[in-house]
Amino acid sequence: MKKSTSPMHIKFRIPIILLGAILVLSLVACDLSVDNDAGMEIPTERLVAVNTMPVQTGDIRTELSFTGIVRASTQIPVMARLSGMVSEVMFNVGDFVYAGDVLFTLDEADLQTNIRALSAQLDTANAAVNAAQTGVSLAGGSAVQGQILQAETAMIHAQAGVEQAQLGVEQAQLGVEQRQLAVSQAELAYQDASTNLQNMALLLEYGDIPQTQFDQAESGVSNTRIMLEQARSALEMAEISLEQARGGVAQAQSGVTQATASYNLVSQHVRSENLRRAQDGLAQAQAQRDALAVNLEAAEERLNDASITAPISGVISSRGVEPHAMMLPNLAPFTIVSIDTVLIHVNVTESIVNRIENGQEISVNISAASNIPFTGHVLTVSPTADPMTQTFNVEIELDNSDGLLRPGMFAEAFFTRDESSDTIVVPRSAVLLYEGQPIVFLANGEHAVQRAVTTGIDSGSEIEILEGLALGDNLIVRGQTFVRDGSPIHIVEEGVN
Repeated sequence: MKKSTSPMHIKFRIPIILLGAILVLSLVACDLSVDNDAGMEIPTERLVAVNTMPVQTGDIRTELSFTGIVRASTQIPVMARLSGMVSEVMFNVGDFVYAGDVLFTLDEADLQTNIRALSAQLDTANAAVNAAQTGVSLAGGSAVQGQILQAETAMIHAQAGVEQAQLGVEQAQLGVEQRQLAVSQAELAYQDASTNLQNMALLLEYGDIPQTQFDQAESGVSNTRIMLEQARSALEMAEISLEQARGGVAQAQSGVTQATASYNLVSQHVRSENLRRAQDGLAQAQAQRDALAVNLEAAEERLNDASITAPISGVISSRGVEPHAMMLPNLAPFTIVSIDTVLIHVNVTESIVNRIENGQEISVNISAASNIPFTGHVLTVSPTADPMTQTFNVEIELDNSDGLLRPGMFAEAFFTRDESSDTIVVPRSAVLLYEGQPIVFLANGEHAVQRAVTTGIDSGSEIEILEGLALGDNLIVRGQTFVRDGSPIHIVEEGVN
């Protein structure tokens, strides 16, 4: 990896003139010598107490941090395939659900009515098929009397199917009338609430009523409008059931016609031409029966759709459905999130993006969950920058099997910018700046020796030395700001930082 030379932030601020005054504070008492010729006392340079450590190799790196928000790894909106009245809601926000759990159910009354009508129509169609088969058998020369009896029985069954289908029409008509009455009542209630709101507005304008009473009138209009819409939707469903029931009557009557025709064929001892017609009638009856069977199967599937289940295991993050409310297919009444693993999206700058790879381990601080950093892995790195921010999106995945992390928590991800291994690393405070050049002081016997150095990676607490030091050099790490090149020193402690 390419190493960068970081600027030094510590300056050698002690002027030479002031150095002597500072040295007075050293721990060694002043020694005086006498000039015998001049007869004057001349002070000698004072010893400076220092700590040293041997120069060693180590690892160093710098990091850049970027912030993001914890998100769920999977978020699924639950959709209802059908519209209708909500019957029951089983779960609430924060509940854990398993895949397949029933979240809520819709009213099944209209669906059951439709299934019963289709079942009756299918019975009639089966009878028609049996009658058509009998007609084919008779036309082919089978025993006439037995076939006549079968055809007559089929005709009776077909007529019973008509009566049953007509009963279904009557029941559906009754359902329509009941829902029409409900619509009329809802319309009256809405009109009354609207009139009351107008009156309340006038009274409010003249100060005869408080604002809360007017707000209640507005709420009444909103509630009656919802009730009216629900009543109209229920009426539409009932009218659809009525049309289906009427269609069942027509099909049942068609079955009677076919059964009657089969009976006539049998009783008249059809010949070859009648055999062809009988076969055509059988094919038609079978086609109608098969179509009804498909419709019945679809109706039964819609009944299953009335129980809305969880598509995945997870936690419910939102709920927008209540019992007795109308549910429309384009709404998402529940949202389920899976947080066994969570994602963090951070936007990094171009200076670091090329150092990030998929699968790379990333240290992530999430103080709301723990004081100990989490370890995540890079999931994706955007190949292009956002045109607005000129940053690259990085997606980090974290294991959350213990459930400590919750979507919405603030996260800080750390990425390595520069790093170097098995290189000379010294304390940052040991390097000083003198006349624009980074320097250090070494202990050479009883004197300090100034050494110019070339620096590399600067982590803030430590700094890499590229040139100027060798392994084993005795580096002054405390007291270095009080010495200059050649200053006498007293080593108080060795091998310390």
